[in-house]
Amino acid sequence: MASEQKRGDVSIRHSIRWFSTTSSSSSSDTPPPSEPTSTIVLTSPGGRFVDLRILKEDPSSPDHTSVFSPQPQPASETEAEEVKTLTLSRLDWAIAGTSTHTPTRPTIGYYGQKLILPDGRTVNGSVADLKQGKQPYQRGRWTHWVDSRVVYTGEGAGEEVADEGDMYRIPGEHNEKLTLEKGRMVNPETGREEEYEEVWGPDEEGVAEPPYVKCVVWELDNEAENRGAEGRVVRVGRWTQGILRRGNELLCERWRWVGGEDERTRWRLEARVRGYVGGEEREKLDIEAGRFNPTLSWPGQELEFSKGLIADVIGVGDPGKMEVGNMVQERNGDVWTLVEWCP
Repeated sequence: MASEQKRGDVSIRHSIRWFSTTSSSSSSDTPPPSEPTSTIVLTSPGGRFVDLRILKEDPSSPDHTSVFSPQPQPASETEAEEVKTLTLSRLDWAIAGTSTHTPTRPTIGYYGQKLILPDGRTVNGSVADLKQGKQPYQRGRWTHWVDSRVVYTGEGAGEEVADEGDMYRIPGEHNEKLTLEKGRMVNPETGREEEYEEVWGPDEEGVAEPPYVKCVVWELDNEAENRGAEGRVVRVGRWTQGILRRGNELLCERWRWVGGEDERTRWRLEARVRGYVGGEEREKLDIEAGRFNPTLSWPGQELEFSKGLIADVIGVGDPGKMEVGNMVQERNGDVWTLVEWCP
């Protein structure tokens, strides 16, 4: 999940490719790069990020920002939100955490090997380029605070989850804005730790963005008695993403700025995913143990991002409206804190 730390960053994944323990990047049995998800990572200058990876309706679609295939425009906003609300089976991964990036020499020796880009072109990296500083490496580390692949058992905090990768700019004409990430992590399809290769790019240039600020971060901390819930909302440019979790109940949303005169519709819901991590069996176990069951403590209250919070995301930066440390209390009692924003 490539990103810059000096400013708010939007990283959109263009492809992923896995290498089994028996193959290499030059092996003929290695599958070509593909992108079955719409993956966007929003990162603040302070390294706070929300990473949402949602399976596309059409895995072959070249549009990496859209989860859905083209479809008729719903008649109402309510209908649109219903259409864009998905079950947890459509979620590949959702993470909120912090990231750090440090210049380094690669820990995995990929230079000199052929790299296959999403469009089928091949390029070669060289040690000479590295020595001349043309393709500097960075080592990225992403520490997970909220992770959709981790099942909470109620037995206290487990080991800190983090992933790491080596990143560098892809050499060659027309590749200047692309970043290649190499590393190792668990392949969800095989359950084994394998080498992976991801290609990342920035958001489109010249697209309309909301006024006032470039980046906003809100957090909900379960230590503040927020009904046991924790979450984060990050806005960078025209994108806003949020992840909210209470025990094993999970809600993820992605919004896009579309502008217009009506403040209520300037942000449009692009996708919503909700469900129970671990499925029905885990939910039954938690209910039997008296853990994480929202129907026991908060009858009829599903996790939700209020429209008021989205409105406050828009208003941050408007002179005199919001400062870091300001709080917004939801009707259900949850208290969100503004932890970061930048002009």
